[in-house]
Amino acid sequence: MLHFCALAFCGCEPRIVNIGAVLSQKRYEQVFKEAVTQANTVYGKEKFKMNAISVTHKANAIQMALSVCEDLISNQVYAILVSHPPQSSDHLTPTPVSYTAGFYRIPVVGLTTRMSIYSDKSIHLSFLRTVPPFSHQALVWFDLMREFRWNHIILIVSDDHEGRAAQKRLETLLEERETKVRH
Repeated sequence: MLHFCALAFCGCEPRIVNIGAVLSQKRYEQVFKEAVTQANTVYGKEKFKMNAISVTHKANAIQMALSVCEDLISNQVYAILVSHPPQSSDHLTPTPVSYTAGFYRIPVVGLTTRMSIYSDKSIHLSFLRTVPPFSHQALVWFDLMREFRWNHIILIVSDDHEGRAAQKRLETLLEERETKVRH
């Protein structure tokens, strides 16, 4: 306590670092705030203090982008965490968050986003992920083919961006292997 008072007295108060979050449900906002508070006790100390600012996913992209601007960026967040979408069918929820924050070069961390489109840095400038995209499963398939010495397989993928990305990744790995075998 005395140390804290000495810091406050000399004008060396900790720097405030606002951390934003886009959460699937209102009930997770308290969990987020508690996590930031706990992080402050471990990491904050004298130099900086993190402050939690959160919003919930919105029904459409325009509302989500507006909320990011009005509720997060206007509060000068240093980064934005994006949780899983409220409905499993709503897999593009991070898109307006990523576009909006990317314009301001604010990092966005997708906590559960596995779609490979978010790896495209020409579109999603500052998007980071904590889990790999689905297309990385192609490496597992490739390793299985090599381990069991399979020369032919039948690949069935979904007719969407993720399916095509996984197929393309496997084809690229197989072409690279062919090139190495021929030399």
